[in-house]
Amino acid sequence: MGPGEDQALTFRVGEARLAVAAGAIAEVFRRPKITRVPHAPASLAGVANLRGAVVPVISLAGLLGQEEAPATAASRLLLLELDEPVGVAVDEVGALTRLDPARPGIGGSRPGQLHVQGKDAVRLVDLNELLRRDFAALTRRGQGTRQAAPVPDASGPAARERVFVTFDLAGQAYALPIAEVGEVLALPPHILAMPRSDAAMLGVVALRDSLLPVVSLRVLLGFAQGVPGRNARIVVARIGAARIGLVVGRLQAILRAPPDRIEPVPAVLNRGPGEAQIQSICRLPDRVGLVSILSAERLFRDDTVAHLLADGPQQTEFGMGADAGAQEQIVVFRLGQEEYGLPVAAVDEVLRLPATLTRVPRAPGFIEGVMNHRGKVLPIIEQRRRFGVAEEGVGSQRRVIVTTIGDRQAGFVVDAVSEILSVAADRLQPTPDLAADGRRMFDRVANLDLDGRIILLVDPQELLDRAERDLLAALDGAGLARS
Repeated sequence: MGPGEDQALTFRVGEARLAVAAGAIAEVFRRPKITRVPHAPASLAGVANLRGAVVPVISLAGLLGQEEAPATAASRLLLLELDEPVGVAVDEVGALTRLDPARPGIGGSRPGQLHVQGKDAVRLVDLNELLRRDFAALTRRGQGTRQAAPVPDASGPAARERVFVTFDLAGQAYALPIAEVGEVLALPPHILAMPRSDAAMLGVVALRDSLLPVVSLRVLLGFAQGVPGRNARIVVARIGAARIGLVVGRLQAILRAPPDRIEPVPAVLNRGPGEAQIQSICRLPDRVGLVSILSAERLFRDDTVAHLLADGPQQTEFGMGADAGAQEQIVVFRLGQEEYGLPVAAVDEVLRLPATLTRVPRAPGFIEGVMNHRGKVLPIIEQRRRFGVAEEGVGSQRRVIVTTIGDRQAGFVVDAVSEILSVAADRLQPTPDLAADGRRMFDRVANLDLDGRIILLVDPQELLDRAERDLLAALDGAGLARS
């Protein structure tokens, strides 16, 4: 051994005492938030944001065939520089020590080898070999990001449909064209109030190192100001190059509607006390209701809009304008305690989960049933079961995300659709190939770098491919597949 090569850091995993060469350790972290990766080997704890980089986190207990212990205040994460940077979850870190070269098992140690300490000898475990065994596809793909999900054919019927973001407000459904919406965010706990502002102006909040003015859409529409509920959201609307945050109720859905379902609003309906005007009315299919369509430029008086348009370039300099870099919109949904995302381009609609679905006899367990959607039979897939999330804690905010690739369409049930985010291209990174079967359910990760927040982006092609493969396999097993 050369000078310093005999130094090692000791640590504990369960009852096992181990050590790793100090030169292989890049850093030691307190246990960060770890995002679980469905369909990955059991020895993968998940991925974590470490100093702005997305790193796979290995459960060493799982690799060694032990049961994973709950995290405690003593739990740590060792960032090791192996073939790829890898985080290793351990129960406790000991001390920096020196390994005795004369002790059996020490000679010839290489970076990436773990020293499992026994009474009379030290057993060497090759961590790289364990990773290759469990993660045959643990290789990082090229640095370029994948293209967004396929956009519908510009000459097809879908191209003529209009796409809206809908939300609740004062017990009614409203919408803005998605082209006028930058993103939809959770309401922050504090909004800085501004002096000498009118009732509609609530104040400003920080949005990625810039200031976003926030107004009450309730007041703009002429309703009495109320206290926002816990499900309130901020819809970031575009008016020219300017950005305005509109406080609304619960984010409801993404709605696609053909032009023949959208009608101009009678002028008499815009004679109320509010400043905002309703632009049109959308009739929902199957006579289930109406949605009031707003326009960002008709939310304020003409003089206010003129000021916003004039101030837009100044806001652009602070990173709020449309030219602040390439952006991609993603729909963020929740399953259990985890967040995942789908590109907006791959989402047809977001619907409320119907109270009842038509059951399919002898269908696989992950098929909840089918529903009539725009005159077609839409299979509904329970995504909690697909991603291995426990069934308890299911709330009333469940939604169906309708996705189409080619001629295949399916609805995926999620616990909630929480946000629509605009993510800069440089915040989207390729993910390590972590699936146990080598297939890439998650092709990219949005590294938001806010309190270590990362969102795994689902590859919509693989989502539908995997559902179709499993469905055919289940039908084959039951003797129901067509020949």
